[in-house]
Amino acid sequence: MDDFDLTGRRVLVTGGGDGLGRQMTEAFVDAGATVVICGRRTEPLERTAAELAGRGDVRPVRADVTVPAEVDALVAAAGGIDVLVNNAGLAHRTPWQEVESAEWRRIMTLNVEAPFWLCQRFVPGMVERGWGRVINVSSVYGLVAGDAGRYPGLGLDIASYFASKHAVIGMTRFLAAQLGPTGVTVNALCPGMFPSPANDDALRPEVIAALSGGTPMGRLGTDRELRSAVLFLAAPSSSFVTGQSLVVDGGWTIW
Repeated sequence: MDDFDLTGRRVLVTGGGDGLGRQMTEAFVDAGATVVICGRRTEPLERTAAELAGRGDVRPVRADVTVPAEVDALVAAAGGIDVLVNNAGLAHRTPWQEVESAEWRRIMTLNVEAPFWLCQRFVPGMVERGWGRVINVSSVYGLVAGDAGRYPGLGLDIASYFASKHAVIGMTRFLAAQLGPTGVTVNALCPGMFPSPANDDALRPEVIAALSGGTPMGRLGTDRELRSAVLFLAAPSSSFVTGQSLVVDGGWTIW
């Protein structure tokens, strides 16, 4: 069997209708999985499902993962999930000195609490079946503080986002330790800068040049490189990898 074949597996990608989530959805579809995608907006979910219909089985479910009743409906619609990808996330570009408590709570609720509650709902089924993968999407900003002065306009002074992505890594390690003997692995994916509709407004030519110049590989990431990384963490071949943070950043964090 192909070590990266996910035929017969069911995958849930939160925020799977657009941005980096769309790229992950494509990776799983091409690997043979049935992919459930959810998000707050119906249009990108249905568009992605329609565009990928000829390549595999994509099932859109409109759900806000911060609302308990909608999570209940998502769990019922998704059924038994083998691979949970907690990708949905949010960042406000408010300087840390100006962040208000409502904004802080909103980001923490979506970026940290929602993945934890989804693990509570879906992981028991994985344990019962003796196989599962949890992939929590963090960021390179879950590992380092970033240099706001070096990348003006990129929003590297957003404390709530940095704090939430660090928390995701801590949660990942905790769950991996708890689930070690069960056949369920829990890992974090830490992407560097990948162009997507979510950051198009920030990626002005001078910002791209600065980011590329601060990366040993001298460029931003590509869709294919992101897909390969998330597919590895979901695949049978990663069965001895748990509690780790897979950094896909062209070396940006080593300088």
